[in-house]
Amino acid sequence: MIRLLRLNKFPILKQLQIEEALYRAPNSGNWIIINNGTPEPIVIVGISGRADKLVNLDEVESRGIQTMKRFSGGGTVVADENTLFSSILLEFETLKQLFPTLSAISSSSSSSTLPSINDGNIYPKDIMNWSANSFYKHVFHEQIDFSLQENDYAFGKLKFGGNAQSFSKHKFLHHTSFLYDFKDDHMMACLKQPDKIPEYRRNRDHLSFLCKLKDRYQSKDHIINNLLKTINNLPTSPSIKEVTLEEAEQFLSNPHPKSNQLFDYNLKSWKDITNEYNPIKNI
Repeated sequence: MIRLLRLNKFPILKQLQIEEALYRAPNSGNWIIINNGTPEPIVIVGISGRADKLVNLDEVESRGIQTMKRFSGGGTVVADENTLFSSILLEFETLKQLFPTLSAISSSSSSSTLPSINDGNIYPKDIMNWSANSFYKHVFHEQIDFSLQENDYAFGKLKFGGNAQSFSKHKFLHHTSFLYDFKDDHMMACLKQPDKIPEYRRNRDHLSFLCKLKDRYQSKDHIINNLLKTINNLPTSPSIKEVTLEEAEQFLSNPHPKSNQLFDYNLKSWKDITNEYNPIKNI
């Protein structure tokens, strides 16, 4: 069974706290989470990212924007109410049941020479390719130039979706920030040009490298409906159960490592989120 949680304008910080609890819990099962925007702008940095190297901290602080570090890898993004978040948390056994050829493909890939990191001999690059070629290509089926460019979803060479992943022995988490729209000034003023960039970016600035889904789709609802159709059309017809926010929040009470952090502009360093998660009504 796959649990489907739909959120609307739910704070991404709280969503990532829930996702970490689900990811860390051994008995959480399979989840897909869709969130239609976060209510306030926020800069999100990957777990290994250095804020001073990736973010114009003085500018972000002057605009009253928080900077957070998520528990997963990936790059840096300015998210707001026009960012669409989609997260896939699956046990490897479930993934192999849905897509039995995935194991054969991954076992014959060059990455199979690396030490196994999970029960399924499935590697991060395998999941990235699966997500694009077996899942999101159906979500964006109207766009013939949809592609996976290294670790990004793109139309041609223009990125519209950034990914981050986490792997454990029995499950993986693949979550994506889709740029339906964004404020050009936020992207240019808040984010620095990173030292390490995808080859296909060719040192382009943010606005020359990114594109907006609103230029291809009339509404986020259209994309969300495509996403729901793709979920309901998964092979072998898994049971899809739509659940409430409260059902997901129950896993927060399980003891688990908490790696999401906020940047303290006064101390110029990351700090743990000391206040406990407070349940918030899903709009």
